[in-house]
Amino acid sequence: MASTNHYEVHLGFWTNWSHGKIQGATVTLTRRNGGFLIAFVAIFIGMVGKSFWRLGCFALHRHFSSAEAQDGLYHQRQAILRNSDTAQDGAWRMLTSMLAWKSGRRARRPILRLLPIIVVAFTISAAFGVASIFSSNLTSETLNQVLLKGTRCGSYSLGKANSVYKQLTLLLPAQAEKANRFLNYGLQCYTNETHTGGCNLYIKPRLPLVSTRGVACPFGDNICKLDNDNLAMDTGLLDSLEHLGINTAPGHRFQFRMVYTCAPLKTQGYMTDYNDSDYGAVKRYMYGSVANVRQVNNWTYELPVDNAYVPGDNSSSRNIPRLDYSLGVERHFGSPNTTVTPGRNGWAPIDALKRVDADVHLLFMSAPQLHYSEPVDDAWFSAHRDASELNHQETKSEFNAWLQDEPLGAMACTEQMQYCNPNLPDGERCEPLRGITDLRATARVKKIFTTDDHFAVINWVDNIWTPSMYTISATVGFIGASALRARNGLSYGYSGPLPDNQWQLEAEHWIKGGLASLQDVFVEAANGIPAELEDFRQPPLANETIAQNICVNQKIVSNSYSSFNVLGLSLILILGVIIIVLDMGLEPTIAWWQRRKYRKNQLRDESYPNEKVSHPLYGAFEWSQTNILQLQRLAQEEAGFGEWTGCDRDVPVTEPGQLLAGLDLRKLTHPQLKMKQSTPRSEWEGNVISSKPWGIGRTETGLDTLVEEAAAEKGGKKAEEAMEVSPVVIEHVVEELNERRGLGVQLQDRPTEEQRGQDWRVLR
Repeated sequence: MASTNHYEVHLGFWTNWSHGKIQGATVTLTRRNGGFLIAFVAIFIGMVGKSFWRLGCFALHRHFSSAEAQDGLYHQRQAILRNSDTAQDGAWRMLTSMLAWKSGRRARRPILRLLPIIVVAFTISAAFGVASIFSSNLTSETLNQVLLKGTRCGSYSLGKANSVYKQLTLLLPAQAEKANRFLNYGLQCYTNETHTGGCNLYIKPRLPLVSTRGVACPFGDNICKLDNDNLAMDTGLLDSLEHLGINTAPGHRFQFRMVYTCAPLKTQGYMTDYNDSDYGAVKRYMYGSVANVRQVNNWTYELPVDNAYVPGDNSSSRNIPRLDYSLGVERHFGSPNTTVTPGRNGWAPIDALKRVDADVHLLFMSAPQLHYSEPVDDAWFSAHRDASELNHQETKSEFNAWLQDEPLGAMACTEQMQYCNPNLPDGERCEPLRGITDLRATARVKKIFTTDDHFAVINWVDNIWTPSMYTISATVGFIGASALRARNGLSYGYSGPLPDNQWQLEAEHWIKGGLASLQDVFVEAANGIPAELEDFRQPPLANETIAQNICVNQKIVSNSYSSFNVLGLSLILILGVIIIVLDMGLEPTIAWWQRRKYRKNQLRDESYPNEKVSHPLYGAFEWSQTNILQLQRLAQEEAGFGEWTGCDRDVPVTEPGQLLAGLDLRKLTHPQLKMKQSTPRSEWEGNVISSKPWGIGRTETGLDTLVEEAAAEKGGKKAEEAMEVSPVVIEHVVEELNERRGLGVQLQDRPTEEQRGQDWRVLR
């Protein structure tokens, strides 16, 4: 929308004062580098989610840990908690475990024991998955606020070029082109639609504008056509930061407001006939005197009575110049001084239109020989003169048509503005409403912007926008009748119907175009005027530090860069790193602390005193031993394979060259590890007989069973001499033991203190 399509953007860190000093910390990257950062954050959040789940697993595992005998569901749950790396993995494993144990009621309350963990796991998985997806919201996918570099900052200066020829051939055509673009922008972007293409440059797609119909006439002497049905438009307070994108700290911010009021005027009583020696009969409109470079005229506007060529019998609308609207304008800058001069105030309005507190724009619209398809009741375009004699050339059919009631319609609009200091209390922060270039403004503005720096901001800003904003008279002066929306329905001198409020639509159209130009003024000033107009650029002077600061603090919206909130990004990274570090270090830290505290019980070849419920290191060792590698080690040891070291750590290892057991698939429904093969006698003699005194005795059941007859006495006394056993009996017993061992029977290889001295037997 601005005059150039290339914008030099500041890359790196800056402060977006819309969110304050802390929350507004921002970093801007190219779109490519921003994409890499978004991808990294998404992957990082996934890693954090995994660590968060592992921390939860550790907490639950330690919470459920118990040294008492537990059912299979307990041990499976502990194993799943220990070995599930992700939340969805843990949820799925627990779900399958819950369904398996629920079948046939194999465990006590499997749903109650597993379902809450499943729900939590799925919730964690979903939460971090969504967070990973929405990590792209750290920056907008298409539009980001960025800061302009301001290397070519400057305002327009007609005297800088010192050439009238350049003004006529370069500057004026460029301004006419901009006037059209601003009107089109207002037409496209100043709508109720939230997202419209091409409205994505300025901080706000549109400035607020409230239109109020049915207001009183803003002028005197009953000059308005409508006493109480006129139009007022008010922007409200426009903030320099939030609406215009001037990125300054609170101490340098300002607000200002634009107010417009428009009303169609009476022409009867303000119109006279005049016979011009060159052009014939004309109508002159007497709304005040006008000064030009030659003289001062006592009339405001004149219009030839016959100012359109009407087709004759042998011509058609194709054979004559296109019939079109004609639009003229005069302006008066509000001031107590009513003296007219060709420069500042070329028009001195009559008392009825005079406003010392507002600029007045006077518009004259004529529609010479334009035919409307229906009568027009609009107060400015009013058309009720019957012109149905117009015939179609080929069919000779008659068209219904109407002509403008008067040679032209007159309308006047007031324009007011005021600066406000948002740092002052209500009632003291604003100057009175006034015209844009009121000479009394400086003294009034100084009363509310008391510090030199703050007033310097207003001075620079005022010099930027007041000569460059497209007012109603400037827009009409540059492009004439092209400023009318009514032209959109005009073809071959024939217009479609116009609504009764067409004049209000036209006024809103001009004001919206003017507000679009106001948005563009500050962007163009910071980024630099078009290169072809470089001769007119006036940069800030070396001692204008405030102006230079504003030049490098203009925000726009861009889809070519990515801006990230540093605070949000930092919180994600810091909290994520904390969670990951806790996941990696919490368990070993707690285990180290517990082992240090209870070092006397760690790795000693003695039982923990029975009066304790459980060993104080039981939870730590259960977490270690339910590791999948430790579970594998326990299974291999049970099968008789491997001499292991590192059994109290995460990764146990065997001695060099040792081979481990594979699967025994003789029963496909009950796979087992292959048991280590050895001769019965060598196994018995090596593992049992050589270590304990055994014998054959009769138990309370009356069956002859292998029993331990000797009980170790305290102080290391020798056991009583074992009974002699027949080799045949021993071999029979060993065979029975091996058979039972294959069915899951285990020997209790180490009696407790209470069992010492008592008989103990092989239990099924």
